[in-house]
Amino acid sequence: MELRRGIGCPVNGWLREYWTPERKRTTWLVLCATAVCSFAAHGFLFSNEFFSHDSISYFTYATGSFSFYTSIGRFVIPVYELLKGDTAAPWLIGLLFILWMSLTAWLVIQIFRIRTTGSILLTCGLLCTNLALTLTGATYVYCMDEYAFALFLAVAAVWCFHRGHWWLLPGLGALVASLAVYQAYFTVAASLCLLLVMVRLRENENLSRAVLTGVRYLALLAAGFVAYYGVWTLVCSVTGVAKRRVEESLLAGGGLGKLMGLVRDANMDYLKGLFDAGGVLGWWMPVVHVLLLALLGWYLFRILTDKQLHIGNKVLLLVLVCLLPTAFNSAAILLAGSATQLMTFAGELLYLLPLLCREREERQGAPLRAVAAVLLCCVLWQHVVYANQVYLKKELDKTATMALSARIIDRIELLEGYVPGETPVAFVGRLDRNDYLNRGRDEFQALDRTVGLWSDYSATYNLGRYLTDYLNYPLVWDTETDFSQLPEVQAMPAFPDADGICMVDGTVVVKLS
Repeated sequence: MELRRGIGCPVNGWLREYWTPERKRTTWLVLCATAVCSFAAHGFLFSNEFFSHDSISYFTYATGSFSFYTSIGRFVIPVYELLKGDTAAPWLIGLLFILWMSLTAWLVIQIFRIRTTGSILLTCGLLCTNLALTLTGATYVYCMDEYAFALFLAVAAVWCFHRGHWWLLPGLGALVASLAVYQAYFTVAASLCLLLVMVRLRENENLSRAVLTGVRYLALLAAGFVAYYGVWTLVCSVTGVAKRRVEESLLAGGGLGKLMGLVRDANMDYLKGLFDAGGVLGWWMPVVHVLLLALLGWYLFRILTDKQLHIGNKVLLLVLVCLLPTAFNSAAILLAGSATQLMTFAGELLYLLPLLCREREERQGAPLRAVAAVLLCCVLWQHVVYANQVYLKKELDKTATMALSARIIDRIELLEGYVPGETPVAFVGRLDRNDYLNRGRDEFQALDRTVGLWSDYSATYNLGRYLTDYLNYPLVWDTETDFSQLPEVQAMPAFPDADGICMVDGTVVVKLS
């Protein structure tokens, strides 16, 4: 008993010292806020099924996915999918999403020492309703929790880097694992490191020490990326899988001129996005962004006129502020301009800045703190509205496509000589390019500007996959033969014309556009 007590006491003492009442309170706030905001924004997604886009063929994970994921550098995903099962069950994905986002929010709050209740709640809400996550759920629901897991690992890496000492090694491991799940959240880690250096400067840390900290973060980020690339190369070599999509990144080269052009475009695109009134959120978001930037400008003015802050800290802080748009949209640089809106999570770290100022600018007074909170609540509410509109649209798309699919199946089965499960079927064109069927809905016209949501009538650009993988129809799909060049097929009108489905040389040809 004495031996047990001697071993247990240090552990229990460490737990009591670390697990303070304040951390307990923060943990409960994080869990509750993340769950509530996640269900407010994504609850419809988690409690329904409206697979579309690539989700059509991946709601049950396709065989050979290890080779695909390994080829694009996401070789940890197949291991993760072994743990959660081989079916993209929306409710389970929702629970896992909330778990990873709760841990992510908790780490962000610990990294930046966010203590006030309002700031904690807003941090959780803004992180889990990020528009990049909404677009992921709308188009790739099967990997929404996986991307949340990658985000958690990226933030965990920064948390370890911030603690220093022997924590640097697990931090590098977390960064490598995050990249091996989804590379886009590397930019989140880089942006958080930049914000950490800015916080150190604001707290009047010795300038040389703050610079050394920033250099250490850069070195760790670079080392993590190099280690990831080495592990990816090794895995590909061992499994005999060829790398793909490397040419879409800066790894393909291009020189300094290309890099500077990418930096310029990334900054311009990010700033334009803040003032874009043409999206589904309309003019409301640009107004909120203008007010938020004005508030941040006032905070910056107060900081730069603080007589107690060293002049070197002020100059470097101002330089880093100018680098924020580059950091927040660095995915566009790393992917050589081919980044999509699914990769823009780091862009909304802008909303962390007013929260950090609320926590640290003691002289700002209650009015400014309240203004910051109101503006961020507006952002949060608009994110919830956006998510629910997107998911409703996807549900309508699925319903329309199911009705359309039934009509196409009926027409195919009426063709003389067709035998289900034996006669090959080929598709020419794409459903989302059919001028008649893809006429769109005026209510969701603004969603045309959003990646992955361009088809207003059909739930997928690939009707064949919808019939085989989703509706489980015994379709012998001919994907090898190019029928589009045959004169008789070119003369065919597009479905739903009576001659839009015909038998051509023993194959049923469905002309979609």
